[in-house]
Amino acid sequence: MTGQFRFAYDKAYNPPIPSLPVIIYNEDAGLHTSRLNALVDTDADGTLIPILYLRHVQAYPVAEAFLRSHWGERRRVHLFRVDLRIDDIALPGVTVVGDEQGQEIVLDRDILNKLRLFLDGPAHEIEVHG
Repeated sequence: MTGQFRFAYDKAYNPPIPSLPVIIYNEDAGLHTSRLNALVDTDADGTLIPILYLRHVQAYPVAEAFLRSHWGERRRVHLFRVDLRIDDIALPGVTVVGDEQGQEIVLDRDILNKLRLFLDGPAHEIEVHG
């Protein structure tokens, strides 16, 4: 993985939020999603992917866990193993939470710690170095 990529913050939010384009893969099944928008959350303990996208690539659960939201709500969730791609950057075999309730992809610290990121708040850009 080489290169430098710049992406605009997602302006659908006020204030705009850092986001990255991702593609979700299931290499075993030969399936992938189209390019999707993923929110960058440096405080999240788990990457959340709506179950709709996981079903699309025929990902299967590998474990169960409990998720506690920042509001204190606790619920049982299924964990899935998928491959992610951010432009030319491949992130194989990452474990994600299948989100039955949410509509957004949220990238957590485990994913973000694999990347070199620069958040330029005033310019509303995120820069990824591969």
